[in-house]
Amino acid sequence: MVGGVGSGASTGGLVARLRRTDPSVRLVGVQPFGSVTFGSQDHHDPETIIAGIGSSIVFDNVRHDLYDAIHWMDFRHALSGAVALLREHAVFAGLSSGAAYLAATDDVRRHRDRLHLIIAADTGHRYVERVFARHAEALDIASLGPVEVADPARMSMPWSAMAWNRGACPAHWKERAA
Repeated sequence: MVGGVGSGASTGGLVARLRRTDPSVRLVGVQPFGSVTFGSQDHHDPETIIAGIGSSIVFDNVRHDLYDAIHWMDFRHALSGAVALLREHAVFAGLSSGAAYLAATDDVRRHRDRLHLIIAADTGHRYVERVFARHAEALDIASLGPVEVADPARMSMPWSAMAWNRGACPAHWKERAA
């Protein structure tokens, strides 16, 4: 399952329920640069923080230990994912859905044997001018891939990914946010 982290309610709640019957269900979370939830608050995307999948405030209900991998990406990559989702599947969805689609395409390359479910939480209606009118700026997603990092401190724009391995939220993140 691939989807935006946001408050943790959607992806976290769904995977917790799915794992009751199949503990091997993987959860890949997507975050924009600038979000505090998985440590990207020091990376500022000049375009925007992608609404719905990241936040500048700490949500205590995000269960970091549910996530197997995390992808951080910028606005242009999320735009490219949203445009590709519309072009390839006729799904008219917004930036967080585009970011999830792009992360899922990468995860499919790594885990071809698994079924992938994308949580597309937003429609494209509010993004007509900001995203879809800029479709010519969309990158070819077949040529994109994340920088693999072993620690969030090593992430870099425009797209980074990390195996989270159902780890806990580092204590120093909570102290820093308080």
